[in-house]
Amino acid sequence: MMAFFIPMAIIASCKKNSSGIIPPPVTGPFTKIDSTGAVNLSEARLSLSAAGAGNKIVIAGGAPQGGGVSKVVDIYDVSTNTWTVAQLSEERLHTAAAAAGNKILFGGGDNNTKTVDIYDVSTNLWITSQFSAARAGLAAAGAGNKVVFAGGYFGILLKTADIYDITTNTWTISELSEARTGLSAAAAGNKIVFAGGTSVTGTSKTVDIYDVVTNTWTTAQLSEARSFIAAAGTGNKIIFAGGQTDGGGVSKVVDIYDVSTNTWTTAQLSEAKHLLAAAAGGNKIAIGGGYTAAGLTKSVDIYDVSTNVWTSSHLSEARGQLTAASTGNKLLFAGGTAIAGQSKTVDIFTLSR
Repeated sequence: MMAFFIPMAIIASCKKNSSGIIPPPVTGPFTKIDSTGAVNLSEARLSLSAAGAGNKIVIAGGAPQGGGVSKVVDIYDVSTNTWTVAQLSEERLHTAAAAAGNKILFGGGDNNTKTVDIYDVSTNLWITSQFSAARAGLAAAGAGNKVVFAGGYFGILLKTADIYDITTNTWTISELSEARTGLSAAAAGNKIVFAGGTSVTGTSKTVDIYDVVTNTWTTAQLSEARSFIAAAGTGNKIIFAGGQTDGGGVSKVVDIYDVSTNTWTTAQLSEAKHLLAAAAGGNKIAIGGGYTAAGLTKSVDIYDVSTNVWTSSHLSEARGQLTAASTGNKLLFAGGTAIAGQSKTVDIFTLSR
């Protein structure tokens, strides 16, 4: 079974009004991103999923130590620096997570479910909904008032894209240009971008770009075909970093998409790795953990989208198959596989000026 994660970054701080928590944009330039320590999840697990909105980051599902699948949810409140625990409606592994507005969604999974758990950060309430088709190994990202879940497999590879409108609580259906699984997704501006993965012909370099304002799709290509890429976006840029290449190789390539100019450039990570994770806030994108050719790594590569400069940091523990998410000025890397087995470690990074 192929491992899958979708790291997703939603940048916001929070304030109250009559309609709940309204997350204004967190703007740069942030000059520093510092490790501010590590805490523990309520349960050690790998291949979990996470997303952030308002004042909360939600980390859900995964495979715990000793086997099985988890429905545990760990919720971090960045405004109070406190943790609470909840549960998904069903156990989930390799689910996709994304957020828009005050809603965080977890959909699909290896139990071949079409169930979507939707968490409202302003009311602290959960509801459920459903995709058009059950699937696992999909990707998701959100922009504006829409969240898109696309690709995956359910017996066969799928190109289905389920689009959720958070304002109307309704779903519409579209399609990617190519059916694939193990793809990655991220958003910036009004664009949601799905890239890479595995198609019927092998590792893919296909990129599908959805404009949430015009409701239209366009296509592009990565510089290198690969799957299990880390993806995150902030400002006017989206990055797709690392991944597994055709034949099982490991990549250090970073494809950088500028949504304002519709252009692509490339860079390189400090080391080639896959099954890594990424999160973004302000003007920074942090890409951490993963598997290198030599084993697990704790390296973190940090990209400043405003200056195009790279710096580095590290996690407290080397691990892969982790997840990452952010909100406000906090970026979290959570769980995964460490040398001793499933990890419950959460590394917290703080952006500062």
